[in-house]
Amino acid sequence: MSTTTRIAPGVIRVERKPLSFAQRTYLPQVLSGMFVTIRHLLKNLFNMKGLPTISYPEVKRVYSERFRGRHILTTREDGTTRCVACYMCSTACPAECITIEAGEDQRTREKFPVRYDIDLLRCIFCGYCVDACPEDAIYMTRDYEMAIDTRARSVVGLRDLVVPPNFPEAPMGWRPYYGAIDKHGTAGGTGIGQPLRDAPFKETAPPNPDVYRGV
Repeated sequence: MSTTTRIAPGVIRVERKPLSFAQRTYLPQVLSGMFVTIRHLLKNLFNMKGLPTISYPEVKRVYSERFRGRHILTTREDGTTRCVACYMCSTACPAECITIEAGEDQRTREKFPVRYDIDLLRCIFCGYCVDACPEDAIYMTRDYEMAIDTRARSVVGLRDLVVPPNFPEAPMGWRPYYGAIDKHGTAGGTGIGQPLRDAPFKETAPPNPDVYRGV
């Protein structure tokens, strides 16, 4: 506590009053703060349903069906990835977080991604990559649990992105929607899609299966 006295124009004298014993020990202030804490504790204990917080991870919030979360690369029915390494997703990405290296299969002359990396720390989850993809190859799921302990783990590649053909699509999150269509036997998602072409070779195994499946 202090008092001020004006002794001259522009001059003020400040006199401090001595603190009492209780003020020097800070006990009244400590007890007052503890009382506020206990009051809120008791109020919350008897009103658990009215709390704005949730018991995560046992309870999770319900987000939009078009929520933009973790990315995935879809595959065809034969296990090959739909991505044809056209670079349209990396071109449309405003954060420049997608790195692609293309390869070409010598038998089918079809391009495929030898490397497909997404830096999740740079990604702003705008969904432009999904909108730009002409092959319906990249989706954004509703998975938002992407905690990491090192910066190196923020870069996900083919091993983390490629999913099997029977991967559940609902609820998927941000993805192209063209209405109720049958994707059976198609490689794309626009209209009826691009029909799967027979390979000009006798082998039944898909070309480069390890690369396609992210092994």
